[in-house]
Amino acid sequence: MLRSVPRFVWLIILVLAVLKLVLQLSLNPGLEWNYDERRNGRIADNYLAGRGYVSLDPVRQQLRPDSFHASFPVFVYIGWQQAGLPKHYFTLLVYGLSVAAYILGILYLHRTLLFFGVSPPWAWAGALAWAVYPSAVYYIGAYMWYENLALPLLIWVVYKLLRQQSGRPQQRGETLLVAAAVTVSCLLRGYLLAVYGVLFAAWLALTLRQSKPLQLSAWRTALLTLALLVAAHAPILLKNHRMFGAWTLSNQAGFELLQGHNSVTQGRFMFDWDEPAGAFDQFVRAHIPRLDSLDQYQESRARAALAQQWVRAHPTAEARLWLRKTLLFFSPENFIADAPRTGYNPVTASVHGAFLLAVLLTLVQYRGLYFRRADVLLLTPLLVVWLLSLVFFVGFRWRYFAEPALLLYPLIVWQRLRDSSK
Repeated sequence: MLRSVPRFVWLIILVLAVLKLVLQLSLNPGLEWNYDERRNGRIADNYLAGRGYVSLDPVRQQLRPDSFHASFPVFVYIGWQQAGLPKHYFTLLVYGLSVAAYILGILYLHRTLLFFGVSPPWAWAGALAWAVYPSAVYYIGAYMWYENLALPLLIWVVYKLLRQQSGRPQQRGETLLVAAAVTVSCLLRGYLLAVYGVLFAAWLALTLRQSKPLQLSAWRTALLTLALLVAAHAPILLKNHRMFGAWTLSNQAGFELLQGHNSVTQGRFMFDWDEPAGAFDQFVRAHIPRLDSLDQYQESRARAALAQQWVRAHPTAEARLWLRKTLLFFSPENFIADAPRTGYNPVTASVHGAFLLAVLLTLVQYRGLYFRRADVLLLTPLLVVWLLSLVFFVGFRWRYFAEPALLLYPLIVWQRLRDSSK
């Protein structure tokens, strides 16, 4: 595969990779962690100091058991510090891995476009377009977010599943690598359990029309992936059961569910969700008067119950909220870490507009267009992330996992239209 890459393309890729690393370092010269990982880092510090898995609650001003964000990074940070390694070295490691993953994403987006029949020059154009896409090159890609590791792995996994759909059984080494990639991704970003769960379910459903050897290959991969996921998440389940008496991977879901379904939400992440004087906090305290007496798990459950009550009591408002979230999901905004919103980006707007046009043309079967079996695997991550946005709120960090499909599908439809006109 690597030998087939033209030398001038390698030069472009390497220049982009170097520029990405330079941008990361220039934007973060102190090699600081992002705010989520600083919280996880403090939990690791407290654990090593003998206090347990706790963090300082800024509202209550007390140390409380904390399993809000993913637990796997906390385990990693504990091991990192026990090895005597400085924290800023870990930032350098993440940056290095993200650059390697960035190159992997470019190469396999190119191969994915080739799989769909896009001509090689345009396949490279599409892959390199993702490399300079606003979110990939700056809004998310220039910072220490684990999405920069997980998204290229998703790109690679989707390609491997597509190849199996074309009649090529996965080798044992590929099976193990797919299972490992899925597991690492889900440990870093828990909501990818939903993305990969639906993706693998769709993949297995598509294999029902294939030969027995291909079906066995698919089930072997799926079962090994499930086994690795269960084994990798078992320590997290045990830790949280000891802390809260519940078999849970995180306490975050209830908090985020209420953010997405209440009387003051705009359908997006609220940066002031925990400010005592804010409208949202007042809404929560009016409906959960015992809020300060609850532990984190109990609070998550109470918030989830309030969200469900609100949905049942406001069906019309909920329908309008779904429409607002959908419009926001396809809006040309991008993620920004320290402000409620960004301005509209013309590149993002062009890509989203092209995607919606491509879907519309396919739905009306313009010039013989139709959705093909392979399209299901390409579009499933986008569909799941959109549904997550309806269930919770629009988060542009998880829309990141939909953006390869947003970018690639118009090119694929354009190629099909060119082929149909010959």
